[in-house]
Amino acid sequence: MGFDAIARLNPNLNVWIPDPGEVVELPTQYILPDGEHRGLVVNVPEMRIYDYTHGTTPELYAIAIGDEADPSLYGKFKVGPKRKSPAWYVPASIRAERPELPAVVPAGDENPLGTRWMTIGSTSYGIHGTNNDWSIGRTATHGCIRLYNDEVERLYERVPSGTPLLLEYQPVKVGRLGRGIYVEAHPDIYGRVPDRAGVALRRLSDLGLLESVDVPTVERVVEEARGTPERVGTLPDAPEVVTSKPAS
Repeated sequence: MGFDAIARLNPNLNVWIPDPGEVVELPTQYILPDGEHRGLVVNVPEMRIYDYTHGTTPELYAIAIGDEADPSLYGKFKVGPKRKSPAWYVPASIRAERPELPAVVPAGDENPLGTRWMTIGSTSYGIHGTNNDWSIGRTATHGCIRLYNDEVERLYERVPSGTPLLLEYQPVKVGRLGRGIYVEAHPDIYGRVPDRAGVALRRLSDLGLLESVDVPTVERVVEEARGTPERVGTLPDAPEVVTSKPAS
């Protein structure tokens, strides 16, 4: 789990120094994002990776993403070259902001790439570790995808180069469980989906669920963007099927 996901779900909590005895709600339920469920799927606005490389039930990883000035990518890629204990070749744009940085930061505690690096396609961006655990679940990178070191090491071992890698931008997701209809909403971090409520309602309509939801509840859930599935409606009972016995 990442920082912002817990903070949004607990708006009255002092997230830096919680009071003793505070009860903290954790975001442990999710609606799967739309799109292909294979390889690695990154839903950028919810700051999570879904790892489908070992079956249809994914493993989830909290991530940090790019800030508004340096947004993370989206689109279809493949996992490119991988490196253990990567050195950081500091981009000229970052050195212009922080001239005290050297041209190359070797592997170690001062390296913001952490212990592993997996290139996003043929770009200069990557999925990598970190030397700042507090940054996971926040907009804290220059466009890369950042994980806790222990988790990027596990991902590194199980995901070969060439694995499909989909970076999506879905701040609103729709799903159902039994007869319950749910919406999960996240902030539109990069301002790419100005009408998130409209997106949710259109998706519900496409799935034939719109008549079974409470529209004001959908709008409230989207506006609050608490990042957890919330029930917005209930499917009607299936009509009873009456069968007649053949005459004797």
